[in-house]
Amino acid sequence: MPNCHASFLLILVNGLLLVSGCSQEREPYRSYYFPLEDFDEGVVYIYQPANELNLGNEIWSMHSTRTDTGMVLMTRIYDQTNTLIQSIRETQVVNGMLADETIYYTRDTSDRLVSVPLNITRNALFPFVIPDTGKVYTYQASWREPGDSSLTTTLTRYRRYDREEVVTTPDGGSTSAVIMRLNETIDNDGEGVLSLELSGEEAYGKGYGLMAWKRILPTGDTLAFRLKEVMSQSNYEAKYGRLE
Repeated sequence: MPNCHASFLLILVNGLLLVSGCSQEREPYRSYYFPLEDFDEGVVYIYQPANELNLGNEIWSMHSTRTDTGMVLMTRIYDQTNTLIQSIRETQVVNGMLADETIYYTRDTSDRLVSVPLNITRNALFPFVIPDTGKVYTYQASWREPGDSSLTTTLTRYRRYDREEVVTTPDGGSTSAVIMRLNETIDNDGEGVLSLELSGEEAYGKGYGLMAWKRILPTGDTLAFRLKEVMSQSNYEAKYGRLE
């Protein structure tokens, strides 16, 4: 997924659904991504911080639709106050998930919500095929910061299959997971070029999708979240308030 997490990393930071046994052999990791078939009514994933940094929960509201070309997943990410911080649209193709659109949201000097669309130049998110430890799946996007048209920021995220392991599910059970290793660069091209490098990993659990992730920041701090709870959007809004 999907995605820049934790308030956009602290603001910096189609195919047809094939269900035959043969297709499952060709796409053994399809079941490790979000179960899009279950998201047509809207599902909310609540992620909680998994370390000592003073961060709140992230709320991911996800909704899937079927089009003529395949399944589309729309994700809107909110902070713990139900404030929208990012929206993502991705499409399922025969061998994985591709990013179509990413928008992040910030506040201008008048405290008005401003949407910042990203220009996506590399769109690989998650592969369904048998892993090749030497293959890199690249997502790259750039955007101009509000109020400063001279400053362009470019995020490049490299995902690589690393290993499989068993992880704990929100209900206390367990499931197998695919671990993707991450390397990221964030380049700010203003009057000069400032480049940041991050590393980390993501855990995709069978039947769940993204269950945990972490980023090691240039400061040495670790930004980490894990899946706390899954519920329908209607139940979430009845309990915690409306997601706009």
